[in-house]
Amino acid sequence: MPPQPQHGHHHNEHRHDDQLFRDQTTLVRLLEHLDHAVEDASATHSPDDLFADRVRFNSVAMEMTQAQECARRLSEDYRRIMPNLPWAELRALRNALVHDYDEIDVESLYDTVTQDVPALATRLRPVVEAILHET
Repeated sequence: MPPQPQHGHHHNEHRHDDQLFRDQTTLVRLLEHLDHAVEDASATHSPDDLFADRVRFNSVAMEMTQAQECARRLSEDYRRIMPNLPWAELRALRNALVHDYDEIDVESLYDTVTQDVPALATRLRPVVEAILHET
């Protein structure tokens, strides 16, 4: 396989490339976390059902927490160069999870993971696939 052309390795661009790589890696992970949350929740049929399965509930909550951490880490630069990403929905991940007293609201978690997250994942998937094909 021929070596890939290296681009952007002048010193001033190097930091920018590193940041872009970090943002892209973060976005790839974000989608993985969303996919895992959806997969884990899909075996349950209601918020009560999810809450009753402690291992599954904890897994969904953890994947969503990780996803929102990833969303929080994406840089301002990335927002500028990727205006078509669903930024409002990404920001809303945080509100979906934790409510008063840092308690996880199981109804809100269930609704988010079964209704909003699949649509969000669908919008992120082509961007992530493009990133994975580039590298």
